[in-house]
Amino acid sequence: MKKFFLFIAMAVSAMTASAQEEGYWGNKFFDNWYVGIQGGVDAKTTHSAVFKHLTPNVGLRVGKWLTPSVGLAAEGTYFFPNQMYTSLDAKGFNANFLGQINLSNAIGGYKGEPRCFEVILNGGIGYIHNSTDDNDLAIGTIKNAMTSKIALDFAFNFGNRKQWQFYIEPSLNYLIAGAKSGVTNEAGVGSQTVGYDINYSHMQLNVGINYKFKTSNQTHNFQIVKPCDQSEIDVLNAQINDLRAQNAEIDKLKAEIEDLKKALKDCEDKPVVVEKEVEPNLPAIFYPLNKSVITPAQAQNVAIAATVLKNHPELKLQVKGYASPEGPHDNNNSLSVRRAAAVKDLLVKKYGIDPSRITTEGCGETDKLFEIYEFNRVAMLYIEK
Repeated sequence: MKKFFLFIAMAVSAMTASAQEEGYWGNKFFDNWYVGIQGGVDAKTTHSAVFKHLTPNVGLRVGKWLTPSVGLAAEGTYFFPNQMYTSLDAKGFNANFLGQINLSNAIGGYKGEPRCFEVILNGGIGYIHNSTDDNDLAIGTIKNAMTSKIALDFAFNFGNRKQWQFYIEPSLNYLIAGAKSGVTNEAGVGSQTVGYDINYSHMQLNVGINYKFKTSNQTHNFQIVKPCDQSEIDVLNAQINDLRAQNAEIDKLKAEIEDLKKALKDCEDKPVVVEKEVEPNLPAIFYPLNKSVITPAQAQNVAIAATVLKNHPELKLQVKGYASPEGPHDNNNSLSVRRAAAVKDLLVKKYGIDPSRITTEGCGETDKLFEIYEFNRVAMLYIEK
C-alpha cells in the first residue's frame, strides 16, 4: 500500500511539472470547479453475504481540477437502512477528501478538450459515523472511524461543450482507525492505530453525474496555451510597429481633414459661379494617329464651317484641338495645338475668312470626349456671337 501512494505522489509531481511547462488557459482559482450527485450501494468486503446486505447510499461531490490531470474533491455520502421502503432514517454518514488523477490525460496527454471516455483514479481519507447499532456499516458497536477510499471513475463526457460528465465508480473503503472491535471504550471509539485491514473495509458501487462550471476562457474545460518561440515574438513585434506607423499616418490624415474642413468653411460664404458648358455646334474635324493634316474627307466639315461664317458675318469661331493619350505627354500637347491651327489655316487661306474671327486653343490629351477611343484625336468647332 505504501508503494501505491508513493507511485501516486511521483505521478502528481511529474504531471504538475508538465503542466507548468506547457501552460493552460482557464486555470484561475474559480476555474474548473464542478459539482455532482451520486448514488449506489455498499456492502462489507468480507464475512458477509454481499447481495443480502447491500446498503443504499446517496451523496454530493464538489471538486476542482488543478490541471487536466490532477484535481481535488470533497464528498459527503449518506447510508440508508437495507429496507428503504420501511424507513428513510440515515444509517450513517461518510465524508471524504480526495485527490484525483485523470489517468487518460496523464498517460495519453491532454488534447485541448476532454475525451469522450476517461478513467480517473481517486484516493483520499475521510471520516465515517454509524448512527445505529447495526453492524452492516462498521464492526461491532463502532460508531466513528477514520476512513480511506480508493476508487476508479469510468467517466463519459457529453454536452455540446462537454460540460457534463457521467461516471461509474467502483471503490474500496477502509476503516483505518477507530474501527477495531474489542478495543472500544464506552463512547464506541475503537483503536487509534492506523492500518489497512481488508476485514475492516467495505465495497461500494456508485453512479454519478457532474456539471463543470464555465471557465474564464468561456468554455467548461482547459485550453492549451503553447509558448511562443522568439521568431513568433519578433513577428508580433513587427506587426505592432506597423500598426503604430499606421496610427501615425492616421493622425496625419486627421490633421489634413481638419485643414480641409477649415478651408471648406472659409469657402461656404463665397458665391460659386458655374459656367454653362458650351456644346460644339459645327461638325468636328477628326485626325489620324499623331497627325495634324486635315484629310479630304474631313475638309468637307471645314467647308461647312466656312459657309456658316460667310453667311453670318457677325459670328466668330473658336477651335479647340485634342489628342488621344498615346505617346509622350509633351508631344500630345503640341499636337493638339497644331490640329486647331490647321483648321484656322484652311479657313483663312482657302475660304478667305478673316483670321480675327477665329481663335484656337490646344487642349492636350483626353479620352473623355468620345467613347470610341480614336475619336478623341479631334478639333471641336464652337460658334460665338
